[in-house]
Formats: sequence, C-alpha cells, structure tokens
Amino acid sequence: MLDNIDDKNIDWDKVASRLDGDLTNRDFTPEELRLLAAEREMKVRLAHPDFPVQDGWRQFGAVRNKHRIFRIMRLAAAAAVVLAFATGVWMMQRNRPTPPQSEQLANAKPSGKVQLKMGDGRSVELGEAKQTIRQGSDVQITAGGTTLAYTSGAAKGATVKMDTLVIPRGLQFTLQLSDGTKVWANSMTTLRYPAVFNGATRDVYVEGEAYFEVKANAAQPFIVHAGDNQLKVLGTAFNVNTFDVTTTTLTSGRLLVAAGGQQRQLEPGEQTVYRNGTLDKQTVDTQPFTAWKDGDLLFYDASLAEITRYLARNYDYDFEFNDTSLEKLRFTLDMPRPASLQVALDVIGKGLDISFSVQDNTVRVSKKEQAKL
Repeated sequence: MLDNIDDKNIDWDKVASRLDGDLTNRDFTPEELRLLAAEREMKVRLAHPDFPVQDGWRQFGAVRNKHRIFRIMRLAAAAAVVLAFATGVWMMQRNRPTPPQSEQLANAKPSGKVQLKMGDGRSVELGEAKQTIRQGSDVQITAGGTTLAYTSGAAKGATVKMDTLVIPRGLQFTLQLSDGTKVWANSMTTLRYPAVFNGATRDVYVEGEAYFEVKANAAQPFIVHAGDNQLKVLGTAFNVNTFDVTTTTLTSGRLLVAAGGQQRQLEPGEQTVYRNGTLDKQTVDTQPFTAWKDGDLLFYDASLAEITRYLARNYDYDFEFNDTSLEKLRFTLDMPRPASLQVALDVIGKGLDISFSVQDNTVRVSKKEQAKL
C-alpha cells in the first residue's frame, strides 16, 4: 500500500500537521490520503486482541516522536513494516492487477448534482464551474465547486422569499449565508433560508445533517428549525442531524433546544436527542458527531448497519446484507474520508473478516466463507 506511493505527490509537512491533530488543511492528494489512511488503520488494527501491541506500536510510536524533519521521512518505511507485520499477505499482493470491483468503486461518481432552488422560481445546478448569480438588485450569490456564498447590500424591510439548497447522496457542500454564518451540509441534506435576513430573527430550516458556525448578533437571534426541534443561538457552533432521530451536538457557545413543549440548554460537549416526543440531554465526545465536517470517517464501537447507512449516503451506494447478523457486528473506524469507497471497505473488511461485492450501484456484504461459495 505504501511502497507504491510517489513521494513527489506528498507534502510531508502537511501530512505531519494532520498527524499532530491540525485539521485546518483538508485538501490532500491521493497519495497523502493513502498514507494517512494507513496510519489510521494501524491504530484500528493495533486494538485487535491478536495484535502484538507492545512490539508493533513501540516501533511506530518511536518514529512519530522523532524531530519532524526526520520523523515523517521515516514514517512510510516504519508504517510499511508495521502494516506488513499486521496484515501478512497484504504487502505480498501489492503487484496484483486491480480487480474490476476496485476500479468500479474508484472511478464511481455520485449520480446527482447540487441544486439551488431560488425563491423567484429559478433553479440552478451547481458544479465545478464557477458562476455568479444575481437575485434582485441587492443580492449576489457566488458558486464554485463545493461552496456557495451570499452577499447583500443594505436593503431592509423588503419581503424575501426562501432559497432552498439540495445536496444529493455522495456530495457535501459549504454555504455562507448573507449574515456571515457558515454552514457545512452533509449528503442527503436540504437547507432552506432567506437570501437576506430582514426579520426580527434569522430563521433557517434543515433536513438531514449540517454543522453551523453562527455569526453572533444579539439583536437578531439565529434559529434553526430541524424537524420538530427549534435551536435558538446567538453565537454558537453545533451539529444537527435529523436522519434517524434528531440529535443536536454543541461544540462551542450556548444553545437552547426546544421540542415537544420541552427545553434544554446546552453547554459545549453536550447533546440533545429528541425521540418519541422526549427531549433528552447528555454529555458526549463531540468528535464522532462532527468528524464528517473535517473530512473524516469516525465511528467508535458502531454497528456495521450504522456505518453502512452513513457510507450509503456519502458515496451514493446501496448496501445489502446476505446475513442480517452481520449488521450487528461492531467496529471502530477512524480514517480520513477517502475519495474512493473501496478504501473504506478494505479497512472494514480486514477488521471484521467480511467480504464486499459490488453489482451496479449495490454493495453486498457477506461472511468471507459465504463469498467463496
């Protein structure tokens, strides 16, 4: 996996900063992603009861604690040794031709496009090409790649219709609202918001999953409507997810969550869960709930059913289980989100001793013994 990496396509300082926990740089080459995935996979494999942690992790940890200039240059070699020790035949198979399934997943592109449906009736498909859209005489929308930004003049009092941003399976998008609030929208998410906030409150609506960094304005509270939940904020960063039950996870600031006639005030590191008419509050590690925004796949002791539901949304594939008992298998997954679904499936398959096969747009999950029949 690592001995085929072209060093010319790796910025070692950038990789080093990521390994040290710096998440500010999210643009990585395929080679850098493979290196980071290998480092993350080693952590997962080292947690396996059959892996000799004392010897293997000592080798890898010693390398990471060296001075940065020498540490990263030695990382690929050290990682290759540990990976070969951990996975056995994996390194022996490096020269085999890529199977058709891997090629299919590696080259797959999401079938849908991001849609911006404007309040004036126009609908615009957003893609890689940069474009500028005018809304009336006072609003300008700038779109490019995976971002959308609103800027507006000083018009006040005018009635503003709602715009709708629709993100399909397999894509993520970043939106900057006219007040400066930033929103990260995950796959299969719909956002509704005004082009200009002219009312007493700033109201937006979300279905799916989104992370908000709200621009503070005490005179005009920001309110997020998520299913039956209303989230009232002044200057706050939080994640909201409405896919199964509605969960709201606060990372900074303060947040008032209201649902079903109940209210809960959140402090950083707290979360509300609204289920069957009850609004509960609990203390959580926020990272698993916000990792998607930072370009990571992160699950702690999660069921395979939960992980594959997420992968289905984020890679535009369906999953079918040949044996429903496999859905209950639990796994820890911690890696940079790869461009190819195949990379994630390889890590999960080795960790759980299961097999994935692809037909059209469906991934079938089987025990390895079943896959051989």
